[in-house]
Amino acid sequence: METQDKIRCLIVDDEFPARILLKEFIEKVPNLELVASCKSGLEALPIVQSGSVDLLFLDIQMPDITGVNFLKMLPVRPLVVFTTAYSDYAIESYQLDVLDYLLKPFSFDRFMQSIGKAMQRLGERQARKATEPVQQPVEEPEDNEQGDSSSCANLGVNGNFLIVRADHKLYRIRFDSITYIEGMKEYVTIHYADEQVMALGSMKGLEDLLPKADFIRIHRSFIVRIDKIVGLNGVQLKVEGIKQPLPVGRSYKDFIQDRLFRVGEI
Repeated sequence: METQDKIRCLIVDDEFPARILLKEFIEKVPNLELVASCKSGLEALPIVQSGSVDLLFLDIQMPDITGVNFLKMLPVRPLVVFTTAYSDYAIESYQLDVLDYLLKPFSFDRFMQSIGKAMQRLGERQARKATEPVQQPVEEPEDNEQGDSSSCANLGVNGNFLIVRADHKLYRIRFDSITYIEGMKEYVTIHYADEQVMALGSMKGLEDLLPKADFIRIHRSFIVRIDKIVGLNGVQLKVEGIKQPLPVGRSYKDFIQDRLFRVGEI
């Protein structure tokens, strides 16, 4: 790897001993750098979205969201190595283009096989970039959903409730229990009352369904309930009940400041 000295790694595993073991393995290898060690996908999401991760060591069986579902939510993925005590997901890992599949407990030698694969894959990417013509950067629009009616067929409103069809079930979620909503490709995840549900749908379609007096779009991937917002620090929004701040899109920042943080109008 000529243009990057270290491979930036992220650990996501709900088991403390597993995180410690991976941390020790990573620290043994000079060209690896541990960016963070997280116990859930929700904690890891903003780190992955920041683009600061090259290689993700991801457990599959986690309480908040499984590693498989977390991976499916990511529009742009780093290289991924599944780390699990279960062999049942091996076929699905190949379908998701996962780099490797480490079955717990695994040795340092087996770990190094994954690192070798990662170095090879990243080297191939660097070689392709070196031969590609240089293009002027194009800023991606903040709102890129199609927003057609079929994209929200699984979402609806009944009085003060959001009706969600997901996992062959119907959910009736009070608007005032929703903390925030996250969009990933063709899916939306509603976070409410210490729970969450993921359904097919577009952020634009869901934004149109929600009461505009109670919810605000802060990013192409996030809608937040206004009375849950407690602070703004640059391009990061602090939301009640969430440890990690949510990102604020550039085109939304001025509107958020003007609507929510102007003195005398809060």
